[in-house]
Amino acid sequence: MAPTESTSESYLHNLPLTPRESDNEDLTNLTPMAGRKRNASEMEDDGDKSTASKVAEGTSETIEAEISSDFTVECPARPRRTKSPIPEDVYYETAAPSLAPNLSVNFAVRPGDKWARFSRYRNAKFKDPLLLVYSAGQIVYVNRQDPLPPPLPADASEDEKLQYDKENLWAGLISEFRAESQEKVYVRVFWFYWPEELPMGRQPYHGKRELILSNHVGIIEAQCISSHADISQWDENDDSNKIILSERYWRQTLDVKKLAKDRDHALSKLRRFCICGGYDNPSMDMYQCRKVGCGLWNHEQCLIKAIEERAWAKFKKGTLTHEIQERDEGKGFAQKVGETVSNLAHRAFGKDGLGAEAMVIVKGNKKRKGVPTGKHVWAGKLQGAIHKTKTVDGSDAHYATVTQLVPTSGSAEFPSGFEPKTWQMKMSCLKCGEPLN
Repeated sequence: MAPTESTSESYLHNLPLTPRESDNEDLTNLTPMAGRKRNASEMEDDGDKSTASKVAEGTSETIEAEISSDFTVECPARPRRTKSPIPEDVYYETAAPSLAPNLSVNFAVRPGDKWARFSRYRNAKFKDPLLLVYSAGQIVYVNRQDPLPPPLPADASEDEKLQYDKENLWAGLISEFRAESQEKVYVRVFWFYWPEELPMGRQPYHGKRELILSNHVGIIEAQCISSHADISQWDENDDSNKIILSERYWRQTLDVKKLAKDRDHALSKLRRFCICGGYDNPSMDMYQCRKVGCGLWNHEQCLIKAIEERAWAKFKKGTLTHEIQERDEGKGFAQKVGETVSNLAHRAFGKDGLGAEAMVIVKGNKKRKGVPTGKHVWAGKLQGAIHKTKTVDGSDAHYATVTQLVPTSGSAEFPSGFEPKTWQMKMSCLKCGEPLN
């Protein structure tokens, strides 16, 4: 059979599919089916084989995802062999995820004639036992186990729920439905990947609840769909601080066409922040400078390092003291410092605490990238921190401190009897020096 080209055939809008809704079918005996998606190791293996064949045949890397016993998807598709003596039964198409239209990819489906004959639909209606409608452009979870393990107890932690989903579910963006009958319905999807599934593995900036959208095409049976997936898109260039991310989110894409030739650039570029030029890890905080013409997002860890460096220079001279005057007039100085020292002593042993109210620094909702840590010369002597608290009206606020853990050189105080001292410190933009208040 000659290769089949994709056509501009229209979808059937007014005849939604109804998988598993046959009047003669016993719905009580149906069990979820499992899909199949290549994992990171399989993608790596394919890359090695493809690289070898590339030298011999001049072909590009291909990820073959045999996700259905009925169809095989080759994505990206190998160049066509125009002079092949045996016609191939292949369906070729070029498509891109609706959420990333610049990520087009060529893929091939075998057997192509069978796939081309199927009617195409934008929606599919399920009744097993609840009525659900899935549509092109929606994100869904796909069962990866058959049968699925028992659900977690109602009081399971968020981390336990996340781990359960990673082990038992994939996520896919629906492109279209095709059907041979109401009982035989297929879904073409673009796969999402958990960071651990990537060929290059999880990157330091990937958040705990983050996924990556790819242009890796798969075909699954509709019965493999588990549920709708609440996965939102995070636009890093939106500094409005009004974005509320869903339970899971994505911001980065994986281009499978680049895995062989330019693997280091297969992941899309992300925005860089702070004077360090690092990325944004949504698990940690950043603080934005509000000065017109600056607007720099400062990593919390970079701010703490700057505060510690400044405190260390003063510590060596014996001049370390408060950089900000206490603003709570209702308490005596000794009482306020004592409360702050107590809280920060707990913090040093892993317990967070908030001291007396100091000059507060309001921040937005933007998150920050984790910056690599290392021991500094002041380690064990000074410890900087940025504390989260609430203002009277309930807004988020922050203040910075440095805890002095040892006496200064030449001090009459004995190290064994030294009580840690806590100093209120300024927080300033690392680029322009504007106070972050």
